[in-house]
Amino acid sequence: MNVFISHSSLDKEYAHYIEAYLSQAGHEVWLDSSAFKPGDNLIEKLDVGLREADAVIVIVSRHSLQSKWIKHEFSALALRNISGETARIIPVLIDTSTVPEYLAQYIYVDLTVDRELGLERIIQSLRLKQNPKISRSKAKKRDYGNALNALSNELNAGRLTLVCGAGASIGAGIPSWNSLLLDLLKLMMVSISKNHSISLQESHAEQFQNRYSHSALVIGKYLKSNLGKDFLPKIRDILYESNPTKCDVIDSIVELARPQRDGKPLDSIITFNFDALIEENLEAQRIRHKAITVEGERTGSGELPIFHVHGYLPRKGRIQKGAEIVFSEDAYHNQFIDPFSWSNLIQLNKLSQNTCLFVGLSLADPNLRRLLDVSNRKNPSRALSHYIIKKAPSIPGLSDEIDDLAYLLEEQDANELGLNVIWINDFSEVSDILNGIGRKDV
Repeated sequence: MNVFISHSSLDKEYAHYIEAYLSQAGHEVWLDSSAFKPGDNLIEKLDVGLREADAVIVIVSRHSLQSKWIKHEFSALALRNISGETARIIPVLIDTSTVPEYLAQYIYVDLTVDRELGLERIIQSLRLKQNPKISRSKAKKRDYGNALNALSNELNAGRLTLVCGAGASIGAGIPSWNSLLLDLLKLMMVSISKNHSISLQESHAEQFQNRYSHSALVIGKYLKSNLGKDFLPKIRDILYESNPTKCDVIDSIVELARPQRDGKPLDSIITFNFDALIEENLEAQRIRHKAITVEGERTGSGELPIFHVHGYLPRKGRIQKGAEIVFSEDAYHNQFIDPFSWSNLIQLNKLSQNTCLFVGLSLADPNLRRLLDVSNRKNPSRALSHYIIKKAPSIPGLSDEIDDLAYLLEEQDANELGLNVIWINDFSEVSDILNGIGRKDV
């Protein structure tokens, strides 16, 4: 059988070891690096190799996951799989990395436990008549033991930072971004109608939102300008209108924040949310903490810092004079154009010094993407140092191939920003992942 081995040059020891073992078993093996000659068109040569191979062994490691060239090979394999033009694919894991979702659908071989047994499993896989893929029903039961162990180790070492978005609070009853905008638009319509004798009704708010749905930040600017001094108080009223208290995700965050007996505490929390639900629940559990909202604020000894990088609106008390939130286009631009703003510096510092786990974020924020890109470029190893929990892409009414393509594109995008992806099928699984990090037996 003609076998192609895709690998990083830094993993050539493993590649040559597998090559020798398969050659001895009678297979014709060629490595991606040994098949190229000076002057070859590498991409064209690669495509020819993949087309001619009966089987492709993909060596998955921290080196291959950060190599642009190997990621191109991974992409070529995944796209051929989607189109139905795929040879047999056998991912081979050689370290504690997480196998990308678009490769995890294949039954992979783990050489980290028993190398000889793993090599024999490769031989057995080559004997199969069909590509050994995992059914979609079984693929839903994802194994993220390596990711959980890595995050647990970082927690115990005091180097774990949680980065929370809207998804962390919505389960408790905090309104979604669209719901918040709609309620504020209703208030704006009533205010304009009252103060300027323009016949507007609350029902016009939804029509207005639909018209400008392409830019929530522009709507935010309209709201800020027309609501004036009532802008922040009205946002706070809407945030806490349903009396939100907690949810499973917040409970799990609080447990992670609890000081450990045999390890260091959670380093910090960065939140893009305005609400105080995390603080309120930490207070209820008597876990020392401090909300950091402006430059120069410091934590006391043993206090967990919670950095509100988009602003903070606690449930009770007066809103601090001069308080601002990143809600409108102008406020967002101020943060984006100032590389030395305290919030940008905090994020860059945690991205460069710690392991960050992103919870409830979509990666759509251009400023966050910029900071991730900067941090990744300054990382000399270009390793995937951080993790994000993402809901698995599923587009109703479209084919499985479209879902597969979405997996590939979204995971590659996250990888290029330095993020490993932990896929979930439902947001209710987030608390299980957070609880798994806190356990010592993961």
